[in-house]
Amino acid sequence: MSWAWRFGMIILTGVPAIVGGGLFYSIFDSWNAVIAWEVILIVLMGTVIIRGGKSAASSH
Repeated sequence: MSWAWRFGMIILTGVPAIVGGGLFYSIFDSWNAVIAWEVILIVLMGTVIIRGGKSAASSH
C-alpha cells in the first residue's frame, strides 16, 4: 500500500485511541486499563497496516 494509506490508517486510529482512552479511564479509573486499550489498538492497527501492505496489488 502507499504511504498515504498507511498514514491515513494511523490517523484513523488516533480517534479511538483518544476517545477510548478517556472512556476506559472514566469507567475503570485506572491507567492500566488505558494502557491495555492502547496496546490492543497498536497491535490491531499494526496487523492491518502490515497485511494491507502485502496483499495490495501495485497501482502502476
